[in-house]
Amino acid sequence: MGANAVVVEGVSKCFRLTTDRPLSLKEAWTRKGPRSGQRFRRVRSVPFWALRDVSLEVPQGSMYGLIGRNGSGKSSLLRIMAGIYRPTEGRVEVQGRTSALLELGAGFHPALSGRENIYLNASVLGVPKAQIDDRVEQIIDFAGLEEFIDSPVKIYSSGMYVRLGFAVAVHVDPEILIVDEVVAVGDEEFQYRCFSHLDSLRSQGATIVLVSHDLGMLRANCDQMAWLNRGLLAAVGEPHDVVNAYLDTIDTEGAASVGHRPSADSDSKEKPLRITDLEFFDESGHRPKSFVSGEPLIVRIHYLAFEPVEDPVFSLGFYDQNNFHLAGPRSHVGGFRPGKLSGEGWVEFRLTRIPFRTGAYHVNAAVQDSDASFLYDRRAREFWLQISGEPDPQANGLLSLEGDWRTRC
Repeated sequence: MGANAVVVEGVSKCFRLTTDRPLSLKEAWTRKGPRSGQRFRRVRSVPFWALRDVSLEVPQGSMYGLIGRNGSGKSSLLRIMAGIYRPTEGRVEVQGRTSALLELGAGFHPALSGRENIYLNASVLGVPKAQIDDRVEQIIDFAGLEEFIDSPVKIYSSGMYVRLGFAVAVHVDPEILIVDEVVAVGDEEFQYRCFSHLDSLRSQGATIVLVSHDLGMLRANCDQMAWLNRGLLAAVGEPHDVVNAYLDTIDTEGAASVGHRPSADSDSKEKPLRITDLEFFDESGHRPKSFVSGEPLIVRIHYLAFEPVEDPVFSLGFYDQNNFHLAGPRSHVGGFRPGKLSGEGWVEFRLTRIPFRTGAYHVNAAVQDSDASFLYDRRAREFWLQISGEPDPQANGLLSLEGDWRTRC
């Protein structure tokens, strides 16, 4: 395996999906089969391939992210890595002691207390009781469940389950830690502690394989990423490239679902109109590296028209790091008409105040025909806007809103 903690080679996983399953023993007995008098008709099933010929390598000491839509095979792959499932085809090699947090409440006995479940979980992971005796208070403190630790876990909320499960998983000296999306159930403060601890484990040489829909977090923290699409490995490599490929597919499918017809190939000069660049300016016409929340912003869209185009519609899309769509101004709203465009030029969108809080945002630009139904060109995730200097650092949310407070006594 060399310097790899996990090697997945040609892995496929097939499940059997049952159809026409009887709901009870009585129903199974009373329903007749195709031939007269036949009882207990055989349940029909169809094969479902959750994974198809997946191959990847997870380097030792790295944080490796897996992304994809729900049902794409991510959790099945994690379970194969953890040894819970056996692959139908292919093989997986794991080098090191593995700890996994894959499912809410997995490995817990509902009638046992939280403290007893710590020892139960640790014993399943092969950790000696003496070692857990030394760390049980650390685990309880990390989970923040001192008040409930001697109560049965059947009374725990979903967040309490996650706290306890994660605390055990990361305090048993794992060489390979496999974590599914369940960490997202915890509150914001606990998630911060989780990822701080993951960084600490990685600095000690642990390998972390993580499934999450938080694309911004994965892009910022992972060394490599893989994208699963309907059970197939769609992309693997640098986080920035994999996330962009994933989001490009989502954007293309989303545009098609609302009836937008794409133009010719984006690299073709046969298109009548192309977007060549996007620039950000402050009120003085300067281009700082970071813009201040609450201050004005000018977004300039440069274009090149290879033939005269009458009144095209320009649009912008502001997105956070998780690709959450924050705003999408369009040029035809408000009656703006650029007229007949030809050759090189630009159009501007002037924002009187930046409503976004501190952070990095990507800005997409697109241009369509006058009916906003035919897409001439689109530039996605190429242009990033850095915002700093919140007017109120203690305020919450993605946006900083202007408004007046009033009272009536």
